[in-house]
Amino acid sequence: MTKIIIVGGGIGGLTAALALLRQGCEVEIHEAARVAGEVGAGISIGPTASRGLYSLGLQAALEEAGDRPQGASAALHYQTGEVLGGAFKDRQWKPEEFGPTHMIHRADLFTILSQAVHDLAPRALHLNRRFEAFEQHEDQVTVRFADGHVAQGAALIGCDGVRSAVRAQMFGAESPRFTGQVAYRFLVPMAQALPYMTASPSGPYVGPGRSMTRYPIRHGALVNCAAFVTTDAWTGEGWSERCSIEELQALFEGWHPDVQGLARNAPAEATAKWALYDRDPLDSWVQGHVALLGDAAHPMLPFLGLGAAMAIEDAVVLGRAFGKTGNVAEALALYERARVERASLMLLESRRQGQAFSEGPCGAVQRTQTTHQQRMQYDPATVPL
Repeated sequence: MTKIIIVGGGIGGLTAALALLRQGCEVEIHEAARVAGEVGAGISIGPTASRGLYSLGLQAALEEAGDRPQGASAALHYQTGEVLGGAFKDRQWKPEEFGPTHMIHRADLFTILSQAVHDLAPRALHLNRRFEAFEQHEDQVTVRFADGHVAQGAALIGCDGVRSAVRAQMFGAESPRFTGQVAYRFLVPMAQALPYMTASPSGPYVGPGRSMTRYPIRHGALVNCAAFVTTDAWTGEGWSERCSIEELQALFEGWHPDVQGLARNAPAEATAKWALYDRDPLDSWVQGHVALLGDAAHPMLPFLGLGAAMAIEDAVVLGRAFGKTGNVAEALALYERARVERASLMLLESRRQGQAFSEGPCGAVQRTQTTHQQRMQYDPATVPL
């Protein structure tokens, strides 16, 4: 049985573990956090990621925990609420065009994945294990952790995010670039949010240098809100910092009443902000028996909602590659060949969309039908390897 070491126990690492377990591999997941769990708020699992998770046996769990979108995600003018130009303007929304999409709390998705992994391998997840270094031998990778623990396996998969320490050892310690944009996230109970949901149930309000999007999760109990602001004044050091309600309200002064109302009802103790960082695409994610996955390989800016989706796609393809061949080098080559071009394209498209949003209503906020089809029609469970 092929044993694979996974560094990082987030959505990408857990999905990779599940995909590999279903192909008969043994896995060990090593997560730096002391407590298992997922922070954040809502997340949109689009058709490509949903198909991948369905292939891993999670369709029923997703349908139970998630919500389906109720309309097209049109961009709206930040003051008037008027629908702006784009692929969805003046089109009748047809659910079949969008495929299976689930709006879900990140914590709920984490629970679904961790339970599925636990059911197959109850002792696979190891917490408080901060990666330190790896060494490669002819047919084995030795991984060392800060607490002195040593793990060995036939392959190492780095799923440790945009500041990946595995990536740094593979390709050098290059810091990601600050994009000049800061994200804000908060959840509003629907009872408080309902007076401010007068437009379509989802989609962004777009203004000069900033935008705010929102959509219901947990079967309409909560409204997930995410704002993106262009700034050169970021001085924070953490990846997620508390944001005062006064700061949030000031950002959207003069905006549509719905946006102002949601900002006023943001929870004082649970509104977070963090800077957005970017990297250029890599030509290769593999070095010997070590490979990268998710944001460690291709950190996605959030403007197309593809961060978790691309990690899930990677994980499903990785599992299929190991199911196709027991040779580690061949499996990693199949994985890389199937994923690099698509992930690089989506990374650049997400970057361009963020630049478009920063230009405001008069900017290029359109999402072309070509890009929409490229994003929606991919299936990680059936794409040729």
